[in-house]
Amino acid sequence: MPLKEFTSTIFSGRSSELDVLQRIASQAASGDASSVILSGKRGIGKTELLKHLFNKLFNDQKDTTPFFYTIKTAFTSVNSFSKDYFCNFILQYLAFQGKAPSLINASIYSPEDLRDIANKSGAQWAVDIIDDYLQIREGGDMLKLFSFVISAPYKSYLNTGIPVVVIIDDFHKIRKLSELNSGNESKEIWTLFENSIDFRYTPHILAGLRAELRKMFFEETSIGVRLEILNLEGLSRHDSIELFRYLCEKYALSCEAEFSGFIGLFGGNPFYIKTIVQAARQSVKTITDDNFWEIYIREITEGKIYTYWTSILKAYIRRFDLIKPSLKFFYHLWSNSVDDVLANPSEKISLQREELDNIIELLHRSDTIEMGFSTIELSCDEIFNDVIKGLYYREIQKEPLDRIKDLIAGDRRRCIKLAEAPSFNITIPSTPKAELVAVKSLEHIAQYFNIPLETTGKLQVALVELFSGVHAKNGSSAKSYQVKCSLRENIFSMEVITSQRDFVMTDEDSIHIRSYFDDIRFESIMNGTRIILVKKLKENFAAA
Repeated sequence: MPLKEFTSTIFSGRSSELDVLQRIASQAASGDASSVILSGKRGIGKTELLKHLFNKLFNDQKDTTPFFYTIKTAFTSVNSFSKDYFCNFILQYLAFQGKAPSLINASIYSPEDLRDIANKSGAQWAVDIIDDYLQIREGGDMLKLFSFVISAPYKSYLNTGIPVVVIIDDFHKIRKLSELNSGNESKEIWTLFENSIDFRYTPHILAGLRAELRKMFFEETSIGVRLEILNLEGLSRHDSIELFRYLCEKYALSCEAEFSGFIGLFGGNPFYIKTIVQAARQSVKTITDDNFWEIYIREITEGKIYTYWTSILKAYIRRFDLIKPSLKFFYHLWSNSVDDVLANPSEKISLQREELDNIIELLHRSDTIEMGFSTIELSCDEIFNDVIKGLYYREIQKEPLDRIKDLIAGDRRRCIKLAEAPSFNITIPSTPKAELVAVKSLEHIAQYFNIPLETTGKLQVALVELFSGVHAKNGSSAKSYQVKCSLRENIFSMEVITSQRDFVMTDEDSIHIRSYFDDIRFESIMNGTRIILVKKLKENFAAA
């Protein structure tokens, strides 16, 4: 259950989404709440967000009962799901009303155990509803039983007048439920949730995979048109760095690697960040630019990330003879030749069109490809795409593992090299005269780049202001400052790294500097703060 013992101690970058979901509780109290679909990529943090939401609602308010449930793939029968869902709801309701989280943490109770607890708590409505449940279960009508248990929050409101916020994680997995003693999937049974979802005193927050939920709520039914949609994006660059830094400190790792070289690779995905840091602590004590890529390549070719994605692909592509054609299809996607495959699948990937359409549908449901209205594209997930490249090199091109690692590492390093611009890196000792060294260095760098003298003078004035502010904040704590000047096309940028974390300038200093530079930004990094100054030079500027 999602109480404090089961949630991460670091949770940043999700305050706005948490606020939106928290407001549903207050809206439910006035009978004006709408149910919500919470979607997002795998590993993006949907479950963690819901756990923190449940904690907030359980601990910080008393007007609306929170109920959290995760669809479990172990339960494939309506009977087993119904018992688990119903018992969890009654248990959490009694725990919330009695402010007794230990009830939830103790164990899973049987309906009979819950009846005794409800009776001792004086919750007669719960005693009555448990009796009704036992009677319906005895009758053996599984659809009636399913309909009864999913309406339990609604029935509790009718009896108590207390709204309920129903939070269900991995909702798309409910399609795996089958009738008792039947091997066939019952894909339609979940639609019995419709009335409960629509009731404004029992709003539902339903989380799951984007493609699966879209299919369920919009393509196969029209239930989704009455629901709000909240798509959980990746963490911001700042929050990604904070999470990476926190995990390094937690695992006693130091980091000398340059964040700009790899932080964007994660796409703000907490699962990737945690996995890479955990892999690093198993082999190194300090993360450097070189060993980061060794760790990364190992993870995507044979480590946890590799195992994670290959397991998912196997779960969706169950026919062994379709695995290699699927990899070939991925290859044509990243080489921008998918139109050729669609036009002639038998020649390109040895499949008939019907089989190709089946693969596309399965990959879309697995959230590994993006489908627009008339286009098919790779998922915007660079790490997954590298996993697929490794699989393609191994399974199709029969490359040895060492060669595969070299190929992917080469691709990654080329991307970084292409992103680089001509630059100068300077280390300036932290002294009261540091700005003089910086100003003189800037003069020579500007001459090298052919920056006009008038512009150089203005940049030097701004640099003096910046160093004065930085030194005033740092005092004698900083040993040195790292300065990097670069020029790309007609954009001149200067980066100053200070050891002070979360450094901010006064509004007055910031406004003054902006009068000389076009932009000033502050980024948290492992060992302090990076200050980025940007100046756009005139269009007719001619670089050296």
